Amino acid sequence: MATITTTSDDRRLHDAVLGETRFGPFDLRWYESGPSDEPGILLLHGLYAGASGYEWRKLVPELARTHRVRVPDLLGAGGSDRPAIDYTPDVVRRAVEALIDDAGDRVHVVASSLVGAYALQVVADRARRGAGVPLTLVTPTGLGRRQPRPPAPVAELLRRTPVGDVLVHGLTSAPSVRWFQRNRTYDDPEVLTEEEVVVTRRKGRLPGAKHLQLAFVTGELALDIDAADVGLVAPRVVWGTGQDFVDDDERHLWRAAGATVVELASGLPQVEQPERLAEILRERE
Repeated sequence: MATITTTSDDRRLHDAVLGETRFGPFDLRWYESGPSDEPGILLLHGLYAGASGYEWRKLVPELARTHRVRVPDLLGAGGSDRPAIDYTPDVVRRAVEALIDDAGDRVHVVASSLVGAYALQVVADRARRGAGVPLTLVTPTGLGRRQPRPPAPVAELLRRTPVGDVLVHGLTSAPSVRWFQRNRTYDDPEVLTEEEVVVTRRKGRLPGAKHLQLAFVTGELALDIDAADVGLVAPRVVWGTGQDFVDDDERHLWRAAGATVVELASGLPQVEQPERLAEILRERE
């Protein structure tokens, strides 16, 4: 276990166990709430400007009454190490795999948006080895149209010059966060709080945090899902029908590939309907 310095947006940690998962030379930090002898749930946040485990803040109290809930920050985000490396799909996938492996045998993996595609690959590999892992994906991406990538010189310019810093500062500015969450993410714009704006801005501007964010916004982390993996794992997909930055028709592709799809009239269920999402996760047990 490790000692982690908490900030004002981490007040939820006062009753939590703090720890870290080693990934090569880096540390992926997490907190864990709930009874230690209960089944585990691993919550993997999505990728976006200012991403971190803070995404799950409203869901954790709902789950921690009956489960051991672990909430990490991904490599390059939040309180985890944020090295200035090239974030490739292989790097992200192996980091996700390390977190899943370290969470123990009795773990239910829950992953949001694009990270759901990476979690699916890891769990499918386990399934091929005869090790089943319950998997729930929250409005995942990867079965629809792939995000176009910019020309390599443009991506390199963003990563290696102050141009990238300017872009990240723009994406994590308070006006940008407010606009995106109210117009593209939440079904109910009034869900957005000023605390969320402040935390997202702070997380997005941590030293080194720009590298993962730029890899995401330039499309370098886009991942194509093999429909056969969906059929093998048979994940449960919780689809927030109110999100505007994903193709709502993708939910039909997941269902056709073999996932059980639960539709919620919500943009971000873990924030807008945490009680209902907790019920759905318990039903998966």
